[in-house]
Amino acid sequence: MQGSTPPIMGYPEDDDQYKVPLIAKLLHALPHYNITFHRINNTFRPSNEVYLESLGILGSIPAALLIVSLFGLLLYLLTRCCDRKPRPAHSITSLKVTLSIVTVLCCAAIGLGLYGNDDLHNGLLDVLQAGRKVDNVVSSVRNQTYILENTLTMKIQQQLTELEDIFDSKTNNQTALSQLQQALAVTKGNVTIAKNAANDIRRPLSGLVITDFLAKGDQWELIRWPGTVAILALLLVLCAVLLVGVARHSRCALILFSVCGLLAVTGSWLMSGIYLSTSVAVGDLCNDPADFLVHQAPNELPADILLYYTQCDVSRSNPFTQRLRESQNAINNARNAMGVVSKIGPVLFKNAGLGPKLGSVNADIKLCERLLTGLTALVDCKTVHYSYLNATRGLCEGGLLGLVLMLIASFMAAILLTVMVWVDSHTWIYIRKRNDYAQVEEQSYVSAHQLHPQNHQNMNTRPLPHNHKGPPVISGSQTLAHPGRNPKNELTPQQQAHLHHHHAQTMMRPGGTHTLGRLPSHNNSPTHMHGPNNGKYATLSKHCKTLDANDFY
Repeated sequence: MQGSTPPIMGYPEDDDQYKVPLIAKLLHALPHYNITFHRINNTFRPSNEVYLESLGILGSIPAALLIVSLFGLLLYLLTRCCDRKPRPAHSITSLKVTLSIVTVLCCAAIGLGLYGNDDLHNGLLDVLQAGRKVDNVVSSVRNQTYILENTLTMKIQQQLTELEDIFDSKTNNQTALSQLQQALAVTKGNVTIAKNAANDIRRPLSGLVITDFLAKGDQWELIRWPGTVAILALLLVLCAVLLVGVARHSRCALILFSVCGLLAVTGSWLMSGIYLSTSVAVGDLCNDPADFLVHQAPNELPADILLYYTQCDVSRSNPFTQRLRESQNAINNARNAMGVVSKIGPVLFKNAGLGPKLGSVNADIKLCERLLTGLTALVDCKTVHYSYLNATRGLCEGGLLGLVLMLIASFMAAILLTVMVWVDSHTWIYIRKRNDYAQVEEQSYVSAHQLHPQNHQNMNTRPLPHNHKGPPVISGSQTLAHPGRNPKNELTPQQQAHLHHHHAQTMMRPGGTHTLGRLPSHNNSPTHMHGPNNGKYATLSKHCKTLDANDFY
């Protein structure tokens, strides 16, 4: 009685067929254009140059965005490289906060890429593991059919030929001899049929060798997975350098990020292009993986065999069943015929020593029966179909999802890194020494006096007390003023000579030197100070010239 196919181990009964994931449908629906911008067929054909051309065009979109971002950064730097205007310390606070927030978001995007890389790694491992199981099944079928064919040809047929030579001798019972020869001929004929059937089973599988593909896949994944982790880890380290530079107000760290950030932006955009092309290609493959397998199968392997194992549908008959049945029937007939030979031969040829030869032939026939029983289990579709489902679900569900996450992560990281380089380049230009901020505060102070010139003039127009013995004493800590001003704002020769003579007399007074800014006193007693203002700082006359800081250098 023919019933439904039992459920595959590990999957429910209504989930024993491959279903195209939604993400694969979305990627497969993306339009594919060639270099002349004509839409082409989006069937996965990696050997087709036009199809590969369409994938290259899709991958060039992030490359175009890279060129645009670099051009925009170049224009920005051209506008900022000559801006040397000092800025107050609080003016870059908003830039530092922006850098911190964007850096944290970039770290989150990199973390998403690490998660997607792990999913892709697990999916590819499922594909490789399922491929090894299928390869083991195919290798077992080839080996057992080869052993079966070799046993039937090299052992049984040779021994039957030797028996035939023995049975050619004349005996008294010609009727029994005729039956013996006829049974031997039936055995030889059935052995030939079984040998041909085994050859028919093995021949389609002779070109199906995926060992090299699996070995290359293992090597590639052994390099790809840790390499991707290392690249993303370097990006995290680069983000950490930026955060440290922002926290410690380090100009060197920010400049280092600006240089390395350009390389990171370039790499992120290029990786986005690779991930986009690969995601679309995998989406096209996952839309109909069985069709791709049929198209890539060797010429010796018929399409109905592949469709049988990928679908494992009860409506399809096993393509090896007929040949297996022929071989089993032939072996059974050969075994029955050898039973007749084993009865008649030793009676007619008592002195020929037929016992060991007949026992060896019967043992080889039993070995062939066991091999055929094992082949019947191997060629069943359930084992191969289970591995096929594991491979397609590992690649098209977990693996493709991880690849899309890596695409999103690389795209987000490229945008965020571009913003970070822009803001960082705007930030480190204005991070200078603290003297710059002091200059800014001094300029602000001067601007305040310029806004209130009357108050400033009132402070400088107070009368300077004069000493009866000389010109006004000038304080070193106050603004220097000259008592007289010619039309050219210069001291007359008489005033210069008088000022020099007064300075010399001051330096030669008892006690050596005195503190700048205090009026000289004839009495060094701390309780009694002579001179104008009792030794206090003198103010300057409104007729005096104010010396700038540059006049002292």
